Amino acid sequence: MPTSNERIAAIDMGSNSFHIVVVEINAETQSFKVLDRLRETVRLGTFHEPKLKKALSESDMKRGYETLKRFKKLAEGHHVTEIFGSATSAIREAENGREWLTKIRTELGIDAHVISGVEEARLIYLGVLSATEIQKRRIGIVDIGGGSTELVVADEQFIYHLSSSKIGAVRLTEKDLQDESNIQEKIDFMENHIEGLMLTKIQEIENVGGFDVLIGTSGTIRNLAKIDYKMHNFVIGDDNPNLNQHKLSYESLCAVIEKMIATPKEKRSDIFDISKNRAEIILAGGIILKTIMKNLKAKEVIYCDRALREGLIVDKLLQKGIISDRMEYQQTIRLRSVYELANKYHFHKEHAAQVKRLSSLIFDQTKGILHEYGSHEKELLEAAAVLHDIGSLVTHNDHHKHSYYLIKNSSLLGFNDEEVELIANIARYHRQSNPKDSHPNFQNLSKEHKKLVKELSSLLRIAEGLDKGHKCAIKDIEISQNTTKKKLKCKIKSSINGYDCALEKWSAEGKSKELKREFGVDIDFVLVKSGK
Repeated sequence: MPTSNERIAAIDMGSNSFHIVVVEINAETQSFKVLDRLRETVRLGTFHEPKLKKALSESDMKRGYETLKRFKKLAEGHHVTEIFGSATSAIREAENGREWLTKIRTELGIDAHVISGVEEARLIYLGVLSATEIQKRRIGIVDIGGGSTELVVADEQFIYHLSSSKIGAVRLTEKDLQDESNIQEKIDFMENHIEGLMLTKIQEIENVGGFDVLIGTSGTIRNLAKIDYKMHNFVIGDDNPNLNQHKLSYESLCAVIEKMIATPKEKRSDIFDISKNRAEIILAGGIILKTIMKNLKAKEVIYCDRALREGLIVDKLLQKGIISDRMEYQQTIRLRSVYELANKYHFHKEHAAQVKRLSSLIFDQTKGILHEYGSHEKELLEAAAVLHDIGSLVTHNDHHKHSYYLIKNSSLLGFNDEEVELIANIARYHRQSNPKDSHPNFQNLSKEHKKLVKELSSLLRIAEGLDKGHKCAIKDIEISQNTTKKKLKCKIKSSINGYDCALEKWSAEGKSKELKREFGVDIDFVLVKSGK
């Protein structure tokens, strides 16, 4: 658990730029102090080429790798104990993105993972929440990245709307504004395109009651705020004004866009005092913001200088129990999102709860005997236990395969894509075939994760077998090891007077074959009468 004065670093691996923030934790005040920041434009991949499969190029990967090497040196200079990060749109969509992140973890020791679009939105919300006094208001949040735009509606406790759309400043620039001839015609087309893609999101926001104030985060909105500030507040030597909480009205944004349209693309960097890389994409970013504000009927947007990277820090502190009080509700987001998904597919609550409980008991009682996994792996097993049967809503036959698909494509909040993949695979192998390299869902896992799925799913199989009749008949179990360490004994206590648990014993015995395959041990199931 992080303690006071411990330093950690978070990296936001965006489509346009990478950001790192280094912080020092103060556990007593449940807060953190920013020690250092660094941002580098990386511009990964392309979004406009009509390919079925997209991949990061060698130059993309080299550029990103060298940036992360510099980030690591910065973090090490502050003596951090942990460096972690999340990858968004460009890496998320690249067929080789996860493979590249594996190299980053292996060679640089940076714990980086892909996150879904809605998880990205949730983390942005946490970043904003760490710096904004909401004061019983409901806030809207808009974050315009290189490849995607996230929208959030929330208050201090609850999130009412989370969404991510494939609309970004880099993506739309490459698609529509590489050539700015007939620019007004292209902008009209872009606005219609954005409105079409955002229509359902806008409707959903209206359905939950909208928001009181709109907050904007990240580079596009920061630079639009900077341009607006300098258009109204010319001060000699004021090159880096404090833009946090700067209010950009809809009318002012329209004026900024009109001025950008009238300025040749190659002169925007100098005229608006922004970087050349940002100048290339700022018009598309402005059009995205204008269209969203128009459709949300927002009169102004307030810039917040905290976003995804700070959200990663807050999420880490929530997971470790450092932060509670006003964000206590967010601490349980992972478990709640699991149950929300289960409810969506009308799961059998009592059976799921029993399998989760038994999985947990088996995990705990075999630790040190069969495995040395910790709390993180236990959480993945318990999530899979709750969700293992949700595919039954599609069909009972092969429901384990449907469970995999539904979990895999669920965007469970609080989990990165790698964790969702592991939960889906563990649930998928709770019955029938054991994991095989010929299975597409299994073959692309790393060697370490294949081992994890095989071993944890073998524990889940037994837990599921012990509730074969969905009677919740098993009150307790007690697992012990014989002197040769080649056999386990599982004592079963029934919760139903006079019930011999014969069905549960028979099913668990049949499902213990995978346990023997993975751990090399047999297991005997013995009914113990009440009171013994």
